[in-house]
Amino acid sequence: MADNVRLAFLASGESVHTKGWLMYFVGKGYDVHLITFTAKPIKGVKIHELRYFGKVAYPLRIWKIRKTVKEIEPDVLHAHYISHYGIYAALSGFHPLILSAWGSDIAMDPERSRIARFFVKFALKKADLVHTGDAVGMNRLIELGCDRTKIFVQHWGVDTNLFSPKARSPSLRKKLGISRTYSVIMTRKWSEIYHVEVFIKAMPLVLKKIPDVKFIVLERGPLKHKLKELARKLGVCKNMVFVGLVPHHQMPQYLASVDVYVDTFSDYVGGVVGKGGGGMGSTTREVMACGTAQILGDTISVRSSDWFQGLMYKQLDHRDLAEKIVQLLEDEKLRRNIGEKSRKVALQICDLEKNMKKWETVYHELKGSARLENTAKSSFLYFI
Repeated sequence: MADNVRLAFLASGESVHTKGWLMYFVGKGYDVHLITFTAKPIKGVKIHELRYFGKVAYPLRIWKIRKTVKEIEPDVLHAHYISHYGIYAALSGFHPLILSAWGSDIAMDPERSRIARFFVKFALKKADLVHTGDAVGMNRLIELGCDRTKIFVQHWGVDTNLFSPKARSPSLRKKLGISRTYSVIMTRKWSEIYHVEVFIKAMPLVLKKIPDVKFIVLERGPLKHKLKELARKLGVCKNMVFVGLVPHHQMPQYLASVDVYVDTFSDYVGGVVGKGGGGMGSTTREVMACGTAQILGDTISVRSSDWFQGLMYKQLDHRDLAEKIVQLLEDEKLRRNIGEKSRKVALQICDLEKNMKKWETVYHELKGSARLENTAKSSFLYFI
């Protein structure tokens, strides 16, 4: 189906999500190019690394991106993360241009400053198609001035063959010491924006009611030492399993082998209140596909969703989080019910192959067009 379509992407070269997206199209025979500030080799992808850094280099970055895009001569330019690569893509002047919102780029970043909001709105105006994961994201884009007729609503995909209940690993459970104990995993990076301290503060409250629980954490990020000290003061280190950075290809086993998954993401970060648009988190999609029960904070995106099947806690409230963890651990039937429903939803709306085939259709319809007419734009309105 490639038909010699040449795709150029502006995105993070370090992201596993970028890598997965690009490798799909390489596998389908597309000519794929990646323009990025964080270059990592991706088999079959032609990497164009940008080496200009610092604020004074912005004009050089823009010039280099425009020059690179002109040299590639793609049929479609697709930028991921609107408040960064999306702005550079808009400044390139190239069409047809697609922007994909990742979450914080529309939920948080436009609230940080007037200039950030101005440039996000500028990028949205210049784009021919703007992608978001759900109706909350669509409403947020409209709030930011995006023309409704060019919004493409579709959840991000997950490989439901890899991320599956079948990935449950008795050997990994033995290695983690959870074969005969309850287990709760939290995979967020240990940085300020993810509020990992809420999870750690909930641990002693859980252990008061259920002493035999292991808390699995990936233990990575700038707050590593600070949060480890918090865990030590609370006396929960002996119940924590520190696994460091887990390669993405091993994540299916981890997510399918535990009893409960917890996410501490919140709408509140560093004094900024997010406005929604994050949609379903990448690990949430994966854990749902694994059929593992989840507990998420009551963010705008979660409480307004039609996809979430787990339990919600009051975001940033470690006491409420502890209560929800205890509730799930004590009720095996509820855990199983959430897991089965979650797997079903993941297969319906997040299956990677199904979702990427729709992107193939989008790219082919955009190929060769300089600008979409309003009548053409309306044909891209998908609601999953």
